[in-house]
Amino acid sequence: MSALQGQPTNMNFLSPIGFKFQLGNFPEVNYFCQAATLPGISIGTIAVPTPLKTIELSGDEVTFEELSIRFVVDENMKNWLAIYDWIIGLGFPTEEGQAKYKKLAATSELTTDAVLTVLTSNMNPQINFRFNECFPLSLSSIAFDSGGTDIEYVTADVSFRYDVYTVENLLNNETSFEGARAYPSGEKPPTTDTSGS
Repeated sequence: MSALQGQPTNMNFLSPIGFKFQLGNFPEVNYFCQAATLPGISIGTIAVPTPLKTIELSGDEVTFEELSIRFVVDENMKNWLAIYDWIIGLGFPTEEGQAKYKKLAATSELTTDAVLTVLTSNMNPQINFRFNECFPLSLSSIAFDSGGTDIEYVTADVSFRYDVYTVENLLNNETSFEGARAYPSGEKPPTTDTSGS
């Protein structure tokens, strides 16, 4: 076999700027989103004792890391306040929060779906990571400082939890962007959902 055989047909690297993030019902957050972190996953192990040593086998519970994004806060703080109202509505620590909760529950907006789209080097969509039933865990603080000489516009970080995320290959074929099979078996599953539903 030639040394050149088996080499990837596409030598482009994945660009960190090649992404698009969409959070349902929050257009201001989507428009000003600057960064998004694709969560990692891990699986637990099961310890099986034997006379010689304990053997670790793969478990059956997959753990997903938190979804985090960063966005520029708009002048009227609409995107920051939108996430703030969402958190207040979920926790309803005040009478106003209870009203927000009832409004969110009435419109089925206690949770929402999010999509992180990875783009090719030509800025074309290639993979969708779809996060189901997202809700915010934390919203970062905003620091005002009149002593600065250069204006650095305010950004905010948000962390989300979700049920599960699935992977969608937008190429509509059995090969990845590099030309290799998208799945080792060659049979692309319709979804990677592990929620059991």
